[in-house]
Amino acid sequence: MMKRVFSVILLFLLLIFHATALSQEETHSEMDEENAHQEESNRPIFRVGSQRSWLFRSFLNDPGDDASTLGLEIENYINVGAYNVKNITYFEVNQYPRLIPGQPIGNPETEDQIVGADGINDVLMGFWFSKRGKHHGKHHITGGFAAQLPTATDKTLGSGKWSLGPSFDYEFESGRWFAGAIALQLWSVGGQSDRKDVSLLMIKPFVVYNLAKRFDLIYMPYGISVYWNKPASEAVYLPLGGGAQYQIPLGSETTLNLGAQFFENVIRPTKGTVYDLRFLVEFVF
Repeated sequence: MMKRVFSVILLFLLLIFHATALSQEETHSEMDEENAHQEESNRPIFRVGSQRSWLFRSFLNDPGDDASTLGLEIENYINVGAYNVKNITYFEVNQYPRLIPGQPIGNPETEDQIVGADGINDVLMGFWFSKRGKHHGKHHITGGFAAQLPTATDKTLGSGKWSLGPSFDYEFESGRWFAGAIALQLWSVGGQSDRKDVSLLMIKPFVVYNLAKRFDLIYMPYGISVYWNKPASEAVYLPLGGGAQYQIPLGSETTLNLGAQFFENVIRPTKGTVYDLRFLVEFVF
């Protein structure tokens, strides 16, 4: 099982890098570099880059167990000295009729968690650092860290642990393509002693292909997750699928993206989510 998971993850990453290799390398003049540096210097200390609302329906083996989730994601940018800091903060409002193994993100599941609950999950956030004024070309990779806070309103919706670990953000942009992945590894560093430790690998890939004016094909799943402290047959979510989004300009600096996607978790826990229908409402500032 685990070999199959790593093979699929490796294949996905190879496809991304293969696509970048097929693209023609860009050249930038000294004037372009100077303009990019000037634009970077004029940016405010703090700005909101985007706000995404994810409304999704999780379909399980028993239709009576299907669950609804409203995910809220905010992307911020902060200038700190010589560095730009990118922050993404994500949390969910869940309506679960029963426990869903491995969901929400970071929930390690304990044996006494039988029934579901309605409420907020643990807050997940990441911070990535890059130097101001540095031109990145069409490849952009930054390192940083991720953290998860035990904010869940019910133990079936959270880990009960403070978790921390490394993370990286890779982005590629060329022509009609925008692709990449955010990867993070979380380990619990504190929290309730009667809850299981967290050891989670999460990879959130994204692929956007501009098919026509204002219309994109997209692949933005919940994420590939591996829970290292669970049996191999119960440890992995691997979603395959995709969808489309439509761009609506709102003034000169704001865009509204409306999207819909459908996924099948081809590898999943025994009682985990089988299908995932996701709707996106995103404001890009």
